[in-house]
Amino acid sequence: MSALAYLSLGDPTFRTDRFPAYRRLRDHTPVARVGPDGTRAVLTRYADIERIFKDPLMRVQPKAGEFPAGIGTGPGATFHKLSLPDLDAPTHTRLRKLASPAFAPRALAHMRSWVERIIIDNVEALATVDGEVDFVEHFGMRVPAEIACRLLHAPAADAGTVLRRMPALNRLLTHSPLTPDELAEADQAAQFYFDYIGEIVDSQRGKLGPEDPVGALMLAEEAGGRLSRDELIVTLVGFFIASYHTTMTAMTSAVHALLSHPDQMRLLAADPDLAPAAWEEVLRWQSPVHFITRYAGYEFELHGETVAEGTQLLLGIASANRDERRFADPDTFDIRRTGNRHLAFTAGGHYCMGAPLSRLEGDVLLRVLPQRLPAMTLTDPNPPWTDDLVFRAMTALTVAPNGV
Repeated sequence: MSALAYLSLGDPTFRTDRFPAYRRLRDHTPVARVGPDGTRAVLTRYADIERIFKDPLMRVQPKAGEFPAGIGTGPGATFHKLSLPDLDAPTHTRLRKLASPAFAPRALAHMRSWVERIIIDNVEALATVDGEVDFVEHFGMRVPAEIACRLLHAPAADAGTVLRRMPALNRLLTHSPLTPDELAEADQAAQFYFDYIGEIVDSQRGKLGPEDPVGALMLAEEAGGRLSRDELIVTLVGFFIASYHTTMTAMTSAVHALLSHPDQMRLLAADPDLAPAAWEEVLRWQSPVHFITRYAGYEFELHGETVAEGTQLLLGIASANRDERRFADPDTFDIRRTGNRHLAFTAGGHYCMGAPLSRLEGDVLLRVLPQRLPAMTLTDPNPPWTDDLVFRAMTALTVAPNGV
């Protein structure tokens, strides 16, 4: 059966809860063909996806040095061709090495105080609410935007202007076919980011030290031309996009998961040191990104199927993180779970560079929230979700911060 029969966004059941469909794919069609020519395949088992991520011969580009057709020749194409998630070695290796100081322990230590301040201030704002509030609007979107702007030294007041262009650019990065209108929007968004971030780079040049994420990248740019201006800007925009979307989704999912499982909320309130493990469980149980694309670097056999070189592989991260072959009782949300080596940050050479920042944010949020808002209640148990196959997220989450 085609994977599309399982992954149907038009099916109300799938739109509400995707995980039964993912389980059926894991059990019955672990290599599910998409399209009549079979040049795309969906993989849903943990072991298979981890293997692909860690195999250096698997590619993020269709062929070595080749980018997907249909991205044009404008600013969007330039952005795609310099974006770390869309590059293979050796270019990816060079850029990743230069970018890595941005999230090194020194930089994270420098960031911790202001990350804590942003999260605590916004939790305190929730505490003043009498009655119901949309957590997504008043916290889930606001906090990651403030953190992303502070990370890039952009005015917090610009967050809305900057974020509005993100969906258009995201479409360019998902390896999905683009309509002419979508490509035009992606080009406009990319040009905006080149101009906007370029101004920030110019205004901050010479003012930031290596302990600052932007400063670390600017120093790399200035060290003998190792990091070009365009590479610097695209890397910074990539940080902005990644830190915003995944943090917004994960924070909202964390609150939804804890309020849907009051026993887990009580455990966390009683032992704040469970916060890091609770954050990892949120990322496993409700992955911010559901699918990542790779291309087969050679022909191989998998579960009786021949996967030809060049096949586009849609790797189901969210499915892998609920695979009972890897995790005991995977559909249970358990903040005391051990050995939680989920794939929300992927694995191998493209492992998420922003993982340390995500873990810092999660640790702060899940220590503060149960202590400051112990009576918070979920007042809408069936929140609405986006229809996006890759970037699934709650669009609203109605809660009563001080209980009902």
